[in-house]
Amino acid sequence: MKITATEEVGLRCMLQLALRTGSTSSLADLAKAEGIAVPFAAKVLHRLRQAGLVAATRGRNGGYVLAAAPERITVMEVLTALGKPLFDSSFCREHGSPDSDSCSRLTDCSLRPVWAHLDALLRQFFTQTTLADLASGERFTRDHLTQRWPLLLSTGRPGAAASLMKETR
Repeated sequence: MKITATEEVGLRCMLQLALRTGSTSSLADLAKAEGIAVPFAAKVLHRLRQAGLVAATRGRNGGYVLAAAPERITVMEVLTALGKPLFDSSFCREHGSPDSDSCSRLTDCSLRPVWAHLDALLRQFFTQTTLADLASGERFTRDHLTQRWPLLLSTGRPGAAASLMKETR
């Protein structure tokens, strides 16, 4: 899985809007806050507006606002609005042999369930993570996500990832 620049910038712009809930943010302000070019920010925000995730107003006091409360907008919604599905059946067709338009293992592939399971886990994770979660700051977000989604490291115990992260700060 790869997160594209468009998806990351989109998430960052949405996070900026979540942090500024209640006020309108200009395109220039959002682009400056994220250190990106205004035309790129405009492209991303246009797609987010088409998806119904942000609302735009024109004029002297115009700009962008979230179309819903940060608690109601999920990371999955943003990723879906800006990119391709995390995994779909086209993956198998796209990764076939050079002399064929499909994978030679379309009928029996033990990797396909791995990718499908990973896709389901990522979708669940991104669907249960909201802009409000992200807007709470890195430390809260890390702790909150670690509680909700404990990771197993080589120790085999839940929460080991959080302990490792705290040790490396």
